[in-house]
Amino acid sequence: MAASRFQSRPNSLSAPISILAQWALSMHAFRRNRIPVTKKVVAAALCNSGYSYRDVSRMIGGISYVAARDAYFSLLTSLPKDEKRPRRSVAIDGSDVNVGGKNYHLWLARDVDSGEIMTFHASPNASTEDGARFLAAVAAQCSNTPSVKLGTGRNHPHGLANLDLYFEASGNQSIIGRLGRFLHGSAG
Repeated sequence: MAASRFQSRPNSLSAPISILAQWALSMHAFRRNRIPVTKKVVAAALCNSGYSYRDVSRMIGGISYVAARDAYFSLLTSLPKDEKRPRRSVAIDGSDVNVGGKNYHLWLARDVDSGEIMTFHASPNASTEDGARFLAAVAAQCSNTPSVKLGTGRNHPHGLANLDLYFEASGNQSIIGRLGRFLHGSAG
């Protein structure tokens, strides 16, 4: 499928929103340009996280629930098929995105070796439950236990311990410190 040909460097410092927007444009996922691409990407990510189309329409504002649904299906059909396969390493990054005066947290998971986008989710408050749902979607695409490379975004490590994954934190020191305290505290 053409979606698997999109390669972005997994070690690049680009924010997840710019990676997803560039990917959507390169895949011609959106045919109309009345709504900004970033708003469509965040709407699709919120829908992918389990929020209803009407809730997404209310949260973002300036987008109908039909437009939210169309954005979701456009990105979903452009992604490579979800397949459970062995992966050596998965890069996870997150960042805050301001859409319509409100902040949303966007998570992105990519296969380090191929650069493929595995999944993406968004949350209005970056809750632990939303983070755990995102990580469960990542784990559903892995037939083994890959190492996880955390990026520079605000990540909640609580869901990571439940998934029995290996960590390599490559971000700011506060994330590395929080992960270390969390992992050493739960081991003893």
